[in-house]
Amino acid sequence: MRVSVYFTPGELAASELAGRTVVVIDVLRATSTLVEALANGARSVFPAQTTDDAVRLAQALGREDVLLCGERRSLKIPGFDLGNSPLEFTAERVAGKVLVMATTNGTPALMACAGAKQVLVASLLNLGAVVQELAAAGEDVEILCAGRERRFALEDALCAGMLALGLRERLERAPRTNDAAAVAMSLARRASGRMERWLGRSAAGRQLKEIGLADDVAYCAAVDRHTVVPRLKERQVSL
Repeated sequence: MRVSVYFTPGELAASELAGRTVVVIDVLRATSTLVEALANGARSVFPAQTTDDAVRLAQALGREDVLLCGERRSLKIPGFDLGNSPLEFTAERVAGKVLVMATTNGTPALMACAGAKQVLVASLLNLGAVVQELAAAGEDVEILCAGRERRFALEDALCAGMLALGLRERLERAPRTNDAAAVAMSLARRASGRMERWLGRSAAGRQLKEIGLADDVAYCAAVDRHTVVPRLKERQVSL
């Protein structure tokens, strides 16, 4: 088994995805929010590339059981039902609903992987469940970090490293890794047991704190809060 990490979507070309299993990570906050929404009973989530795309898709689906969700500059888009805070996506709010979501980094990263054989959604919240599924399959995996505005994001690299370390612990034979995976695992070892502190030091974490969303950082730092493994199939993320 080979485990490869890519710190930004630009490092993994669409032409390289055919026949591959890809895990997409955006810890702060899109994949954490997707995991939370589906764990709390949302039927599915349609990721959108842009705000306008999200509005058009929500209108096409019909608004009766559809919630329009998304952020720009980390804040809820005016006129949308929900933003991108996992704390908003309670069972009372999302159970039985179809969500359409547009975020700055996470949803474009998911859509960029649509050509892969399998696309899984990972965060710290469901880390163990994703590790278990990948280990059971035993196939090569590409771990794609959404990054922050096409650049390296510390929180995503930490999650990728923890995922790679989890696979090493579960497999009888240690997987082969690329250089980025080796760096990510080294970062994850340093941050072990102090994930909230490290997430708070990241650029995304600092920004969320500055706008009063420190609780999101703490929530997204919790490891194995859920056991769901969302996957992208036919343009929508579901269980």
